[in-house]
Amino acid sequence: MTVCLDHVTKLVVIDDHEALRGGLEVLLEQSGFEVVGVAGNLAAGLDLFEHSEPDVALIDIRLPDGSGIDLTRELLAKNPELAVVLYTGDADADLLYEGLDSGARGYALKAGSMDELLAALRQVAAGGSYVDPRLDRILLSPRATSHVPQLSPREREIMHLMAEGMTADAIGAKITVSVETVRTHVRNVIRKLQARNRVHAIALALERGEIALDADGGRQDRFSRDG
Repeated sequence: MTVCLDHVTKLVVIDDHEALRGGLEVLLEQSGFEVVGVAGNLAAGLDLFEHSEPDVALIDIRLPDGSGIDLTRELLAKNPELAVVLYTGDADADLLYEGLDSGARGYALKAGSMDELLAALRQVAAGGSYVDPRLDRILLSPRATSHVPQLSPREREIMHLMAEGMTADAIGAKITVSVETVRTHVRNVIRKLQARNRVHAIALALERGEIALDADGGRQDRFSRDG
């Protein structure tokens, strides 16, 4: 889903910490979002979605009555176009991969700044994706994926740009190909990496070293020199 930037993005916040939830509501409203609802647990979150139609959901992974990841799966089963950012204080690798598998488009750490959270929400609202850069070390840890075919230089380039939060439209304009060509490459990457979705594909591309961090903390294509 690409949210038109000419209208205010509608957002819900689901987090069990009341003070944090209230503070986020105020700051997000001041930053141009329309917070259409807040909830403190899974059950209230489900009820909230029965009465609101948000563009983006910011969901804490650990809720008192269940998992925010399970809630994400349930919400996306009902509305696949919902952009979910999982929000957590836990940098656990298993939770990270499970969260990416759920279909969430973003993964933000509570240790990050408000500016970083706003960037995450804006990127997913615009149709992009976001993974907190502090998680790159986890994503680059060795895993048993050597059997997966290597990506082509063009596929790496597109995944590099997508990892930076660019949309298919923006990528197409930057590398002068059609949006459908970009989407075809993304579908091929998802198939090659046996990923669940594009965010999971970005995580796997980072993990395999197909794209990597540069010296300034941004992402680069480590294998761009390959034919």
